[in-house]
Amino acid sequence: MRNGGGGDEAEVSASSRAIVDLIAHSAVRAGAAAAERYELLDRLRVVAAEETGAAWTAPDDLAWRDLRAEVAAALRISERAAHTQLDLARRLIHDFPRTLAALRIGDLPETHARALVHESDGLSAPSLEPYEDQMLRASGLGITRFERLAQRVRASLEPEALIERHREAVQERRVGLEAAPDGMAWYGALLPAEQAVGAAAAVSGLARALKVEGETRTLSQLEADVFRDLIIDAAGVVPPSLPGAAVVPSPAARRGVRPEVLLQVPVLTAMGLDDAPAALDGYGPIDAETARELCTQAPGFIRILTDPADGATKSFGRTTYRVPAELKRFLRTRDEVCRFVGCSRSAALCDIDHTVPWQEHGETVETNLAHLCRGHHRLKERGRWRVRHDPGGVLSWTSPTGRKYETKPAPWPRPRVGAPPKPMTGWLVVNRDEPPGSGAPPF
Repeated sequence: MRNGGGGDEAEVSASSRAIVDLIAHSAVRAGAAAAERYELLDRLRVVAAEETGAAWTAPDDLAWRDLRAEVAAALRISERAAHTQLDLARRLIHDFPRTLAALRIGDLPETHARALVHESDGLSAPSLEPYEDQMLRASGLGITRFERLAQRVRASLEPEALIERHREAVQERRVGLEAAPDGMAWYGALLPAEQAVGAAAAVSGLARALKVEGETRTLSQLEADVFRDLIIDAAGVVPPSLPGAAVVPSPAARRGVRPEVLLQVPVLTAMGLDDAPAALDGYGPIDAETARELCTQAPGFIRILTDPADGATKSFGRTTYRVPAELKRFLRTRDEVCRFVGCSRSAALCDIDHTVPWQEHGETVETNLAHLCRGHHRLKERGRWRVRHDPGGVLSWTSPTGRKYETKPAPWPRPRVGAPPKPMTGWLVVNRDEPPGSGAPPF
């Protein structure tokens, strides 16, 4: 049956419930075992440093390679993976002791502990504690959303560093051809190998033709720029297939296709008064300079009101005549992903579901709508998983065995310690072509 939080469910045996409880408990034991392994790895590192001079700061030194090989043999992993394990253990013990403690008692899965450490790369020492504090508060998120939040928190704590890192990363742009099984290959898409190789050759040929006197870009940069222009330049042209043939409009230009890109930018960043990072839908945090450049190209804005204390969305402005299209954008920003337990499918690829179904008098309002991927939408309509829409956009799920789970809206970083208070206004920047009032209502 279909339901939004009530009704009968198929009988679930006590045996099934007991087995699910045992599975959950086994995950806690696995976390405790992982914590013990990391403690032992770091103890071994310290002893090796005292006895042989092995130092993680000199990874090519024979003493360190000797230690790395020993760990690899004991764990039956590669030496590269052993190096990663040793470094992860060192950082958990010395930089993130509360994360290690949460792992030991089952409050944080090992996947999350690894992600927390990995995403902290580049943070200065004073930022590590507030970073860890915010991430431990979000331990209930699925791993994909947890990683995205870690990226946002890191960017919010040191936004100026993000600007500089982006400038450096842009210089490293390039294209890549990667072999795949069964005669396939990756080149921006999974293609038959001969087509992928041909596409790579075509892009390389165009790039080489642009490498003329006075051109300062490297060949790798030119190849990346050619690839980009061919894909996203709606006013571009397709290069001739034969020498002397005429160029033709790109498929995007012929069809009038222009992509919609959602970008959430703090108002002070958009005004140039602050360098707090923005968030690009489907990607994550981007630096303030890039966000401001995108703002100058945006044909429209939707105002979103957020809480200055925790970044929680409070309300949204209405700049179009009809609410539904605007509401859809608000929900996409709020949810980010499918709101079923543990799912990370992008909201852009999901259905907008009425928690209380329309035929049961459910309303088309923010407090009764959430994104569900098609598979979980069908699972919910089957009726064995029950869901309730709680205040703040929280969905409370009850599984067939009676276990309770919550999924929450996309979390946002808390303001930096010592940062001046900011107004409760942010902007959702919308790259769109439809006139005000267009768009179908959610279903």
